[in-house]
Amino acid sequence: MCGRLGPSSAPPTPIPCRAASARGCWRASAEQLRRLVLEQSWDEDAQTLSAHLDGGGILDASLLPLPLRQVVPADHPRMVATTRAVAERLSAGDGLLYRYLHEETSDGLPGDEGAFVLRSFWLVDNLIGQGRIEEAEELYASLCARTSPLGLLSEHINPSTGEFMGNFPQAFSHIGVIASGVNLTRAKAGAQG
Repeated sequence: MCGRLGPSSAPPTPIPCRAASARGCWRASAEQLRRLVLEQSWDEDAQTLSAHLDGGGILDASLLPLPLRQVVPADHPRMVATTRAVAERLSAGDGLLYRYLHEETSDGLPGDEGAFVLRSFWLVDNLIGQGRIEEAEELYASLCARTSPLGLLSEHINPSTGEFMGNFPQAFSHIGVIASGVNLTRAKAGAQG
């Protein structure tokens, strides 16, 4: 969970705990953790969940899998607002997302990162969960169009050049292709049936 920013940069620590405690006899604890994240991570000024429990306004695209981890539904008003903020403020253009803004958050490492491919697929999943199927389908198609001639994706993409960066091929990016594709297919079938 630490990544480039260290332990304090991770989405609120209770998030993975909430996902783990949602099983078995821990349901009461899971609900407490969900409330903790929704209440203490919310930044009223920024109108978004924050990457810290103090609501310090640090926006991180790693907040997008909160619905996947069953912390908050994709269509919860605070998740809708967070999805919008991530899509607007962390946009690298053409559906690509930065994890965070380097000018707002110093990670202590030289250089910049490209746009994280998996995070864009998390955006697809949030759009689906919010009933924005057309938008999700367009974003999904644009991401899939970025694959190599062999249908592979990297970890990052340079938003200026489209060049692959980081690990190649990247399994997590391909998990995003599969998971979002399944979610999109199910949502479209549900809308037709």
